[in-house]
Amino acid sequence: MKIRKKYVFIILFIIMALSSILLLNEEIWANNDVIIYEISVITSGKSNESLMIMKEGIEQAASEMNVNISFITLSEENNVEEQKKLLDREVKNGADAILIAPAVYEGMSDEIESARKKTAVILIDSNIKTEENIPYIGCNNEELGASLADEVIKMGNTRGKIAIVNGNLEYSTVMERYNGFMSAILKSNNYVEFIDILLDEKDSYDKVLEVLNKKEFDAIVTFDVKTLELLAQCKKDINALNEEQIQTEIYGTGGTSKVTSFLEDDIIKATAIQNEFNIGYLGVKMAVDIINNKYVENTLIYSAVIDKRSMYTEENERLLFPLIK
Repeated sequence: MKIRKKYVFIILFIIMALSSILLLNEEIWANNDVIIYEISVITSGKSNESLMIMKEGIEQAASEMNVNISFITLSEENNVEEQKKLLDREVKNGADAILIAPAVYEGMSDEIESARKKTAVILIDSNIKTEENIPYIGCNNEELGASLADEVIKMGNTRGKIAIVNGNLEYSTVMERYNGFMSAILKSNNYVEFIDILLDEKDSYDKVLEVLNKKEFDAIVTFDVKTLELLAQCKKDINALNEEQIQTEIYGTGGTSKVTSFLEDDIIKATAIQNEFNIGYLGVKMAVDIINNKYVENTLIYSAVIDKRSMYTEENERLLFPLIK
């Protein structure tokens, strides 16, 4: 009897051992079947806060979709030659897909069209001049610019003097926002004047101080976030040193922590923001779909014009504070 029980125990042990081995093998085979996608992201400039928000979206999607990300920034803003070399390098390195924010509207067209013949390419945030149907993900920048102009007018600027700080109009995002703004503002009775202030000039801070101290303009508008931060900082500095406050209203685009702070302090009157996190997340998803031969369409991301009164609505909080869980 004891011998029979011993045999039964041995047989059960062998069955359990074999079952464990089979389960382990199945797991190993399952892991071998997981496909890891290699996706490169090439930005249009140096690392900044907006890019870090986009990167959060990229990394979130990558963790969900078995993607290895190579996130590549430029050494300086809108450096076309550097971006061309990086694009060529990532194609040669065998990237399954490349997300790229073109540094200029026209100067990158040939290189991107050529790269697209060898791997999947998705345009993010900015576009290029092309006849090809290259997938794009970003907001409707002309609509965003027009909405900003509507906000300027809504704030009482119907017959005022408005200054526009010229940005890099070779960059499609800035160009489209400018076009949208002008199409709307020219329907009003406002007078528009253009000011050239280049951020890489050492005296750009002094130039902005000079413009604000003249008190010529009812409002100043810009279409890139760094210039918006500079305008707001100069206004804040002047008001801190003088009893008579600068009343010039400042409008722009972008939602960095500095911009949010200036908005809350009423230094910036309103800013137009796109959902940077979603651009990153949906950009990776689009790339994976293309790699798997799925049909994709251009994706337009939500954007909004936000002022101090509306900054703490649930929807706008998600735009201004995307990394707060």
